[in-house]
Amino acid sequence: MQKLTDKVTIITGASKGIGLATAYRFAQEGSNLMLIARSENYLKDISEDIQKKYGKKVIFTGADISKPEEIEKAFEVFTKNFSKIDILINNAGRGIFNYIQNGSIKEWKEVIDLNLTGLIYLTHLSANLMIKERKGHIVNISSVAGRIGIPGWSVYCATKWAVVGFSESIRKELLKYNIKVTVIEPGVVKTDWGENMSEEWIKQRAQMNALAPENIAEAILYVVTQPENVSINELLIRPTEQER
Repeated sequence: MQKLTDKVTIITGASKGIGLATAYRFAQEGSNLMLIARSENYLKDISEDIQKKYGKKVIFTGADISKPEEIEKAFEVFTKNFSKIDILINNAGRGIFNYIQNGSIKEWKEVIDLNLTGLIYLTHLSANLMIKERKGHIVNISSVAGRIGIPGWSVYCATKWAVVGFSESIRKELLKYNIKVTVIEPGVVKTDWGENMSEEWIKQRAQMNALAPENIAEAILYVVTQPENVSINELLIRPTEQER
């Protein structure tokens, strides 16, 4: 198994949920971090706490990954502090429950720009650095919704299906540079994710023994610490009682 000692990891959506749990877990294993989220105040407190507990270098920036100019600004902060990137974890995401007849272009664009376009752009910038080093690992957080269609979540599902296709395509493009690509597809996770959810959805989630963010953080750690000759390309993780 590979070690994370002194590696450099970028994590998006790092202020809560899966991103937050992964930040702590990776620092515990020795990785230096660049944390990105919209909530800069949260990131400041998180960064100080991680540095105090684990003694690793942690930088952060408040950025909305759905906006190209903010991605560029965040990446500029990154390159001023680090000369390389070993691991990129594209975790930031958003889901808005709405049936197609009730949606709007504004709503659809916000979800697509964050879940897909922003992910692609940050991957583009990171891949160029990884290619120079001829090594790296890109982890894209998709969803079980990237495998099945779910009523009310059509645009969210569309983005997550696209992330799966994008991940497999760039895996084939980048393997000649010794860069691994993994897509992770969680089922229901115990977070405050999801907007405009119906009462039925809220009730179903509350009744389920859902995954904890730490479960997914362990899965991410598992895939990035495999030996050089092992590339885990896709990992689907559901709560035991989740049927679909």
